[in-house]
Amino acid sequence: MNLPVGSTVIEIDDLEIEKYLSWLFRGHVKLLSVEKLGEGFHNAGFLVTFESDRGSRRIIMRIVRGDTGWGHDYPSDRCGVLLLQHRLAKSAPPGTCPASYDVAALTVDGSIKSIGDSIEFLHFLEEVPESAGEPYSKDLFKISERGKLTDVDRLRVKLISDYLADLHSMKNPNPTLYMRHIRDLVGHGEMLMGVIDTYPNLDTLDFASKREIENIEVEVVRWRNRIKHLSHRCSRIHGDMHPFGNVRFRKDNSIFTLDRSREEFGEPADDITSMSINYIFFSLWRHGRLTHPFKELFKLFLDRYLDNTGDYEIFEVMAPFYAFRGLVVAHPIYYPDLEPDKRRKILKFIINVLKDERFEIDRLDDYLESSN
Repeated sequence: MNLPVGSTVIEIDDLEIEKYLSWLFRGHVKLLSVEKLGEGFHNAGFLVTFESDRGSRRIIMRIVRGDTGWGHDYPSDRCGVLLLQHRLAKSAPPGTCPASYDVAALTVDGSIKSIGDSIEFLHFLEEVPESAGEPYSKDLFKISERGKLTDVDRLRVKLISDYLADLHSMKNPNPTLYMRHIRDLVGHGEMLMGVIDTYPNLDTLDFASKREIENIEVEVVRWRNRIKHLSHRCSRIHGDMHPFGNVRFRKDNSIFTLDRSREEFGEPADDITSMSINYIFFSLWRHGRLTHPFKELFKLFLDRYLDNTGDYEIFEVMAPFYAFRGLVVAHPIYYPDLEPDKRRKILKFIINVLKDERFEIDRLDDYLESSN
């Protein structure tokens, strides 16, 4: 049968519903009908009528809509909504709400499987082989020690840029997904405000004041409203493109990436700032200032990306993403041995970049040194 849910149609085999209901109610079931009751902004509801060993029964089947925004865009979002509602109904005072029987998954092969009793989820992956190479961060440590770049260093930074340019070439100009990504940049638990909430007490920071951190939050919200409608930029993204294990190089210099995260589509500046902030961070971390090799890496990375994409508009959306990524590398818990004066320079970078209407590569030293 075909079930209309918002702007999509979901195909489910009648026999699969019968099989699943027979398992759920522990007896033979014959499906009689599935009728749509209606839908709102969040869910569509269907009345399922069937015969069982205990006579005729009617239950409700709810499907979360994925086409209206509200953070329901990906299957994992819709799963989370239903699992939470199932848990809340099961734990509610008796007699105060309808019974919740189960949450089921419609799989790619058309079968229906129960996940209602799940308490955690397990992700099984192929082991990362030794041939995948070492984390790219080891390259950056070596560069900081030798104080100059090799041909391999220059090649690898270009290969990272090429990889991202190719990934970002997959466009999906979806206003809902793009706005979601910009919204999540601010409020997601793994992004800017979530990172700030894992900082120690802001009143005790030795490199920033509570007011400065609050002002960064405010400025990023302003940036959100400035850029959230640029949905023509919505592209496939990696989501956590950093050198500490997520980017590796094999012996033949081919790239290997791990942990694609958070969202499938969004703003390319997320990936570009995630990687490029580390060229600034490693230089400050190891030398206390922006040294020539890391400045060259930064410029090579962005120039190569621009050559591949022609996306000069990216400079007009980078600032809030640099704020997020800057707060990550300045984090007192993530990098406990980073001295306060170095964290302070990262904070200056964030504040100064947020002030500019567009990011300027040639102003890197100004962003790090100018008083704020």
